[in-house]
Amino acid sequence: MTPAPFTLTTLGTAGGPMQNPDRAQPAFLLMNGTRPVLIDCGDGAMRQLKRAGIEFRDVAEIFLTHHHFDHIGGLFACLGVNMMTMRRDPLTIHGPAGTAQILDGLFAGCDVPQAIGFGVAGQVMPHPRDFVKVREIQPGEVLTTGGMQVTACENTHYRAEAKFGQQGPISLSYRFDMPDRSVVLTGDTGECRALEELARGADLLISEMADLDLTMQRVRERNALMPDAQIDKIREHLASHHLTPEQVGDLATRAAVAQVVAVHFAPGVAAPETAPSYAARIAARFNGRVEIASDLSVY
Repeated sequence: MTPAPFTLTTLGTAGGPMQNPDRAQPAFLLMNGTRPVLIDCGDGAMRQLKRAGIEFRDVAEIFLTHHHFDHIGGLFACLGVNMMTMRRDPLTIHGPAGTAQILDGLFAGCDVPQAIGFGVAGQVMPHPRDFVKVREIQPGEVLTTGGMQVTACENTHYRAEAKFGQQGPISLSYRFDMPDRSVVLTGDTGECRALEELARGADLLISEMADLDLTMQRVRERNALMPDAQIDKIREHLASHHLTPEQVGDLATRAAVAQVVAVHFAPGVAAPETAPSYAARIAARFNGRVEIASDLSVY
């Protein structure tokens, strides 16, 4: 069954490079009326679209938040299955600087299977170069597509706000304003004033969430001989680049959103037995609706 108009489906709610047996890698389906939009394209995104009732060939636009592999690992499959099913309709892939370079490499990876084809005389598969358009987005940019306004801002997953505007890789957060609701996806980020402004007054905030204490406990268990100074550096890095449940609640409160949904969980985080405690930690800082997402939840 196709999701209702102007809804968001959490196709993949895992996060990080470790495989999660209970969750797919990051990917989100936004229904802009009858137009399906894919946000991030982690491993398994094409299968998750099908499970959500969407044919991958009906997706005309993909927005990438950043280029860590858990968020882009499904792109090659996306190109390949569209090629092998003879896609002709255009597919636009939006993302921060570097997206074109990544797609150029994936296009090259399609050369051999496209040349092989199906072994049917005279039959030629379309090459993704022929139907994919790549559009790199700059922080602060606003674009309109299908009657929906999309606004992007840089976030602090890669660097502190004091270094915004300098040369280097960029991680983006997105706001999608549709006729009857507004949806913000943080992507991966730490605390960020620009994101707070982007999310102001949104109906739905899809926010990453990390359990710093549990993560550091696992780091210590797996690296018993690592010096404390190195452990401290790892903790400082993770604390700057991700959000605790309390920080998610504070962000939702300061931005005055109506609902917050937490995603992007490492294995073992937000399991069925622990999800309520994470929701309670967010709710202690935020009076609106709070949910800990599962794969294929619809909001």
